[in-house]
Amino acid sequence: MHRRQLLQLFGGLALGGVSGLRAQSRSRRRIVVAGGGIIGASIAYHLAQRGAAVRLLEKTEPAAGATRNSFAWINAGFSKRPREYYRLNHLSMLAYRQLAVDVGDSLPVQWGGSLAWFDRAEATARLERQVRARQAWGYPVHLVDDEEFRRLEPGVVRNSASPAAHATEEGNVDPVAATQALLDGARSAGAEIDYPCEVTGLDRSAGGLSGVRTTQGPFEADALVIAAGVATPRLAAMAGLGVPLKESPGLLAHTDPADRSVGRVVLAPGAHVKQKHDGRFVVGAALGDTAVADNPDEASPTDTSAERGRRMLDAAALVVPAISGATFDRVTLGFRPLPRDNYPVVGFAERQPDVYLAVMHSGVTLAPLVGRLAAQEILDDVRVDLLEPYRVERFG
Repeated sequence: MHRRQLLQLFGGLALGGVSGLRAQSRSRRRIVVAGGGIIGASIAYHLAQRGAAVRLLEKTEPAAGATRNSFAWINAGFSKRPREYYRLNHLSMLAYRQLAVDVGDSLPVQWGGSLAWFDRAEATARLERQVRARQAWGYPVHLVDDEEFRRLEPGVVRNSASPAAHATEEGNVDPVAATQALLDGARSAGAEIDYPCEVTGLDRSAGGLSGVRTTQGPFEADALVIAAGVATPRLAAMAGLGVPLKESPGLLAHTDPADRSVGRVVLAPGAHVKQKHDGRFVVGAALGDTAVADNPDEASPTDTSAERGRRMLDAAALVVPAISGATFDRVTLGFRPLPRDNYPVVGFAERQPDVYLAVMHSGVTLAPLVGRLAAQEILDDVRVDLLEPYRVERFG
């Protein structure tokens, strides 16, 4: 996609996505962001770019939680339903390209798309139906035959010649490096980044929030953004808010750097593989609703033993033989911040109009768009139409 086309498409979002100003505008220039993952970093970056006085507080270190343990596949694939949720994800894919223009080479995004296929006939037929349905929504995905597949990924081995889905505009990112790039950009724009620093309480006055209490002392604030991943319910409870999450573990097996042999996200039956910009292979297991898996390995989803990791790599090496020559590094276990109904929670709570919530999976895909729209809602005192289905009030 040419840069001019991208800017036209994404620029149209800013013009058409706002439902209007609130009746009584609030002044929110001192913003505390609780959470140093990719969502908190993106919100802090976009707020700081707008000139707000931003202080990001992270309990341990940036990208220490779900972000560090994310497969980090940028997509609006078949699990992104209904259409309004698909659109949110697809627009955020475009937002990544705009963010790459703004941030520069320090944003480690790899494009090239994804390739997904199945071995069994009934699963392949389902994949073909999903491709046609997503094409009707305008998503850039199509079926490729075995010859085209081998041209795209000569280092990948398949047991069948069944059609594969090639989603051409998908990508993947190093989530830790991307978070650091956003924090560096926020800091350059004047934001303060403090860690380790944990929020322990809120200070309120007759006019609303006046500050937050932390393990490093008090900080003044006109608004608090809670983007703390699985710790969101605990922090939200300080403001009298309930944010229901469900447990969603996921394992990743990692190798040391190896020669480049995979250029796309590979979604094989039972093995999901990507190769990072530094050559490290990452193999996902127990990806659940976020993957196009036919039969994902769901056994022992919290087993982080080296034995389990090597089994994951052995299975992936049947698809990407180069993995067999790579050195096993580690297994990581992450708990995705997944709201109870699987959809994001974003926005100010009606009962606490100075507390902004931002918790979701996949945060990696949604981070650029949510960061931009959150800054718009916070600083311009508007409600963005795209985010209306995802307010916390839907939980009662």
